[in-house]
Amino acid sequence: MRRWFAQPQLADEYETFAARVLHYSLLVLMFIALLFIPFASSLVQLVFFPALLVVLGYCYYLLHSGHIRIASLGFVSGLWLIVTVAAFSINGILNASLTSYAIVITFSALFFSSRTVIIFTGLSVLSAVILTVGDSAGFLPLSTTPLYIADRFFQLTALFTITGILLSAASRVIRSNIGRIRKHEETLLQRNRELEAEIAERRRIEVDLRISEEKYRLLFQNTSVMAAVYGQDGEIILLNNAAAEIFGGTVETLIGRNMRDVLDLEDAESAIKNQLDVMQTGKPNISESQITLPNGREVSYLRQVIPLPDPANNKASQVLVLTTDQTEKHRAQQQERELALAREKNDFMVEFFSTLSHDLKTPLTVMKTSIYLLKRVDSAEKRQQKIDQIDMQITLLEKYIQDMLTISQLDHLPVLDNSDIDVNALISKVALSLQSQIESRQINFEFQPDVNLDCVRGDEEQLQRLFMNLIENAINYTPNGGRVWVNTKMVEKTIEVDIKDSGIGIEADAIPHIFDRFYRTSKAQGFHDNGTGLGLAIVKSIVDMHKATIDVKSQLDEGTTFTIQFPATITPESIQQQP
Repeated sequence: MRRWFAQPQLADEYETFAARVLHYSLLVLMFIALLFIPFASSLVQLVFFPALLVVLGYCYYLLHSGHIRIASLGFVSGLWLIVTVAAFSINGILNASLTSYAIVITFSALFFSSRTVIIFTGLSVLSAVILTVGDSAGFLPLSTTPLYIADRFFQLTALFTITGILLSAASRVIRSNIGRIRKHEETLLQRNRELEAEIAERRRIEVDLRISEEKYRLLFQNTSVMAAVYGQDGEIILLNNAAAEIFGGTVETLIGRNMRDVLDLEDAESAIKNQLDVMQTGKPNISESQITLPNGREVSYLRQVIPLPDPANNKASQVLVLTTDQTEKHRAQQQERELALAREKNDFMVEFFSTLSHDLKTPLTVMKTSIYLLKRVDSAEKRQQKIDQIDMQITLLEKYIQDMLTISQLDHLPVLDNSDIDVNALISKVALSLQSQIESRQINFEFQPDVNLDCVRGDEEQLQRLFMNLIENAINYTPNGGRVWVNTKMVEKTIEVDIKDSGIGIEADAIPHIFDRFYRTSKAQGFHDNGTGLGLAIVKSIVDMHKATIDVKSQLDEGTTFTIQFPATITPESIQQQP
């Protein structure tokens, strides 16, 4: 039951309003019809009120069954028919129910379109005209009922009630809408204030951005770092004054041109390839190189290439290139290197002449003393002994001079006389030249060559001096009756030569210094006093010039092993002396 008396609730607000007006109107009209049934005094009235109840009840049923449009059409059409029939059967134009046409027209305007309202209005006016003409001409069989006053009261009551319901519901909707409109107005006002504040903030930000943009533009244009933006194929999109100056133009004349137009073709292609790699990988790149400017000047530079993503596809389609001129810095570094080299040479010459004066003084003193004594000895045996001492000192002087000439020659040797060297044959030749020393010291010398050894690309004279110094050192610093081993072998693509002795060995803290010029360990000086301190320095220079390596392992009183590794294949260009 509650469902049949509940107010209709539809999705559309206006339809809800119309349905509720129809709901209350039907209830009121059904109540009034029921109320006036006992007062019916004629057959027409006995038929009219029940018929009205049936129409109103069916419309009420349709309304609460969800058929609001059919209920509305049935209510308006049925009410219009009932009013019209009653008017034409009783009282004519004087029938109080004619006022119900106002209810019909009002509800048609509420429920339907303007065309339907015009139709019902026209029909109602037409009905009134017919009734007026018929009543005046007397051709309509009309009669006044004894309950005319009651009928009139019934019609006015219904009209006033329906009008009150309609206006009450409409005013409620109007108030609700007005409240909603006011709320919306307040919301709009608040939103307008927020928008005004937002617009003001955006304007402030725009001003700040313009100021910042101008600052960055000035910074970009006037910074000493060369900055430029390039496109896909080396197109110059943007550049600053420093970059334009280095390219030999102005910002206006260079924008839109290609790097190939302002740089040497080889330099331009290399730079474009580098930029394309950065665009594809999306990773910055830093490089250091040289370029030739349009005026022919060679410039050393440090260049950083930064990708600039395209917002449309998030891939870099341009790059920002920041270039710093390193020419003056490199020139200063070169001057520092030259100055350091000059100081090193000066220190070397000071050390050289100091050592030379000391080392030459000893054999000269011995020679002078031997000559003095030679003049005073009587026996041939003693005379020969002094002559042998003089000869030994002359040999030592020759060694000093030869080592000094060799180290000087290696310092200024521009190009090696390269050829394919048979290392086994070269070592055999060196061993044969040292045979007298080996026999005089009773050294057990053993050479184990690898018969499948590849050739070494190098200078035969220098390599011979290298093996001569190492093998002679091994003999000189090995006690009489000791052993010296030399063997060669292939280790992957490397030729390895091991020179091992059972000599006095080298202290661990002295090993890092044995290749320094004029360096001799205290133990070496005590064991063999004819060393110049240049032999291993010569060895290291020759090893470096041939792109080889040398390694030293030693144990005191047990011996030393020198291991040299040569590349099996070396191009002549790669064996140039390094500056």
